[in-house]
Amino acid sequence: MSEWPVILSVVSLLVGMLSGAGLWAVWLDRRKAGNKLAFPLPGLWPLRGRPIVSSQEQEIWHSLKDGFHDHAVMVKVPILRFTQLHEPSMSKLASNAATQNDWWLKSEQWLEMLGGLYATFTICTLNGKVVGCVDVLGKHEGSKASSELKEAILRDCGITYIVTSAFNLPDASTLRELFLGELPDEPVDQQETRGGDSDFHTDMAAFASQQGKLVG
Repeated sequence: MSEWPVILSVVSLLVGMLSGAGLWAVWLDRRKAGNKLAFPLPGLWPLRGRPIVSSQEQEIWHSLKDGFHDHAVMVKVPILRFTQLHEPSMSKLASNAATQNDWWLKSEQWLEMLGGLYATFTICTLNGKVVGCVDVLGKHEGSKASSELKEAILRDCGITYIVTSAFNLPDASTLRELFLGELPDEPVDQQETRGGDSDFHTDMAAFASQQGKLVG
């Protein structure tokens, strides 16, 4: 009779293992089913290649590449590719499960909301540091709210953002001042007499005013 408790324990263990294996198999089947497409893949995809930029965007692209010859000018890069969420300290997350769950939930919501945002052109150093973003107006330009959102995000990240078109693109000197803080090269005599009413500052003020109308 003393052997029965041992036998019952072994039987219970085997039943538990079998039940766990069964649940694991069910979970795997459901996961595989969830990963399957609802329709078979086509033999010929109903797609065709197209240029990544429009004719107007291409004109601006060439101008940006000329003005930022010492940088990389990338096309339609998602903003999330070069930004990231602030993460609270690991000690804070580990000490409070509710805080951890709340942060993960909010981070997923932010990522989902920002996932579709991109700028037409992104200018970065050859080391990969983004210094500015340019959006080009056109037939399918983003909404005012989208531009304002991108402007706010990039400003908080220390990245300059402008909205332009082929008709109001600033010259190279103005763009390098906006993105890099560089002043245009001038003869010494002009540097000594340059004041707030110089052509350069006039152009900067006019462009800043135009930005307020486009984004604001």
